[in-house]
Amino acid sequence: MKKVLFLLSVVALFTTSCEGPPGRDGFDGEDGQDFEFYVENFRVRSQDWEFVNSGRYTSLFQYVVDVDVQEEAYEFGIVQVYLFQINASSNSEVQTPLPYWIQYTSGDNTWLEGFNYDFDQGTVAFYAEVANGTRPADSNFRVVVAP
Repeated sequence: MKKVLFLLSVVALFTTSCEGPPGRDGFDGEDGQDFEFYVENFRVRSQDWEFVNSGRYTSLFQYVVDVDVQEEAYEFGIVQVYLFQINASSNSEVQTPLPYWIQYTSGDNTWLEGFNYDFDQGTVAFYAEVANGTRPADSNFRVVVAP
């Protein structure tokens, strides 16, 4: 019983000791800037990929699109690209951020296949690296630009 009374008095002491007169108001901060994300989806058909070069086991293809990447976004913003894929276990669509690479092995040969991108003011280039002798499959991308 003494322990319970002791604990109640400690709790009462702490709950009343935290009160006091309010302090001064802080300085007003600057207003935030309004900005909007630019989001656009692109479908690249297999035949639209442009061949760039071949390596030992892979070929590189590119596809360039006009995108609203302004100077402000190029210098200070964020440009992110996602690849739409189908999740095999749930049969649902997922967005995978690029770069996305997967390793394949056949006998003694090992190679990477995947997607990457780069951007400049006004354009985004998608890159697909695939096994020699194949073209990239039809691909769906989402480009997000935050100034």
